[in-house]
Formats: sequence, C-alpha cells, structure tokens
Amino acid sequence: MKKVTLQDAIKELQREVKMRERLYPGWVIAGKLSKAAAERQLSRMKYALELLEAKQKEPPRQQPKLFE
Repeated sequence: MKKVTLQDAIKELQREVKMRERLYPGWVIAGKLSKAAAERQLSRMKYALELLEAKQKEPPRQQPKLFE
C-alpha cells in the first residue's frame, strides 16, 4: 500500500467536505440528520482541512545537528 502523503489527506478532506455540502441539506430535509449535527460535523471537517492546509504551508523542519 502506498504511503499516504499530506497532500493525499488534504485532497481526501476536500472531497469529503464537498460531498457533505452536497448531501447534508437533503438529509436534513429528510430527517436523517439534524441541522445542528450537520453544521457541527461539517464545521469539524472544515477545521481539520484548515489545519492540514496550514501544515502544508509550513517550511520543512530540519534535523538538529547533534555533533558539530
């Protein structure tokens, strides 16, 4: 199995957010999900996406030199 990269995780969260934005309104109307639960779940998913996108923008950390 291929190692999952940060970019892979970001793409997956982007896909999931789009899917939830598309499906949740219908689920709320159908009574399958409360509006509060839909908003809470979607906001958590978006926050996770924001965290990973911010992580991606950070400069790579360098290994400290132990012996100079």
